[in-house]
Amino acid sequence: MKRYLFLMLVLMMINNLFSYSILERVTGNYIGNVDPRSAAMGSAAASGGNTLFDVVINPANLGFLPDGFGFQFSYDLMSDSDNRSLPMYNSFDAYVDDATYASNMNTFGKFTPGAFYKRNFDKFTIAASVLYRPFISFDSFYSEEVRNNKNSDFNGYPPIIAKNYIDSQGSINAISFLTAFTYEDIASLGIELSILSGDSDLERKIIWSDQALEMLNTLTDTTNTLNREFEALQVKVGTNININQRFSVGLSFSPKIEFDVKGDKDGVDVEDAVYVYTKFDSLNNPLDSLTYADFSSPMKLRAGFCYKPRNVMRTFLNLDIEFVKWSDVNSLYENELNFYVGVEHRLKNMIPIRLGFNYQTCYSLHEHEGRTFADKVTMPAFTAGTGFTFLENFNFDISFEFSNRQYEALDLFPDSYYDHEELWEYYQHLNLEDRGWENPDTVKETFINIQSSISFKW
Repeated sequence: MKRYLFLMLVLMMINNLFSYSILERVTGNYIGNVDPRSAAMGSAAASGGNTLFDVVINPANLGFLPDGFGFQFSYDLMSDSDNRSLPMYNSFDAYVDDATYASNMNTFGKFTPGAFYKRNFDKFTIAASVLYRPFISFDSFYSEEVRNNKNSDFNGYPPIIAKNYIDSQGSINAISFLTAFTYEDIASLGIELSILSGDSDLERKIIWSDQALEMLNTLTDTTNTLNREFEALQVKVGTNININQRFSVGLSFSPKIEFDVKGDKDGVDVEDAVYVYTKFDSLNNPLDSLTYADFSSPMKLRAGFCYKPRNVMRTFLNLDIEFVKWSDVNSLYENELNFYVGVEHRLKNMIPIRLGFNYQTCYSLHEHEGRTFADKVTMPAFTAGTGFTFLENFNFDISFEFSNRQYEALDLFPDSYYDHEELWEYYQHLNLEDRGWENPDTVKETFINIQSSISFKW
């Protein structure tokens, strides 16, 4: 028992950390699950969920929780490794390899508390819950160095010309009120009403080094900002039906959410701004290009089933399919299906082993020669986890998720901004031109997510 308590204490003392891709610095990263048990099972919990935070996926899961009072508190730790590379060619124009020129790994913090109460009235039960959780995160950070390779061939260290940064902070959080009605543990109907509010602060900076300023004293640092505040209401409904002792099905639906947005870009008021890419003004200063549209969350319809085979040791097999109407967000996006599958098997000592997989799709906007287009990005994830009971009424759960994705993007800081002869005295007739889609960056990202929670049942 002391070992369990020590392990739990170490994991729960770690700050709830999120690290999200720079790809979502403006549109935000959706947080679809905050429960480590279902996260370990590939986030498949439209049916068969048995913890409080499974209501985030389907509010009808609230109706099948045990009678009485309970609470849950979760912490997450996610690490995102972002590597950007360019293809290398030899003197014969033959491809050699990809050269990584920037690598970032960052962490950010969030937390999720919640409580519920369920009361039995003969054949009917009623349950109510309240929780506070992150809904969309804008947290991300990116940095890179621009160097002059002068003397690098003579064991010299290339001097730094400038340091570039993209720093995005903020989130949209949900205060959720849920209720569920259940008939004889056969069918449950749940509804969720959430108040969504939050803000985001995006800062893009180019800071010249002292050495660069000595070469050209007319250089000035550049800072672009985009600050926004968000408000909206979310309604989600769901149902869960136990067809028999071995099989149950669930369905949840959340309509499109349109946010009220207020904010400013570089001190000028804007509303409903969606980031596209970077352009330059007449003075060659970088400016973020914005497409003005409703900031919204797409409609989602999710169906799933849970199968409990006739094992001596208890086993759950969950499978979910989710329809996401991405065309609600932008007409350039296509509607997609996400898939979630997971299994839990309890060993002789009742310690559960959980494994899962999920496959999700998102989109990003880009601009090329005055035309805006959408880029589809897919991300598969493999999950695992376990848990244990301590002090009779407490449960500790932990999950691990590994996922990765790869996509192409243009340079976040185009080369032409550094086209000053004084900064490149070692090179003759150097012509710095912005790379287009004929030679984009290859971005490879690896995500490692650790979720942990403590739940209590009175």
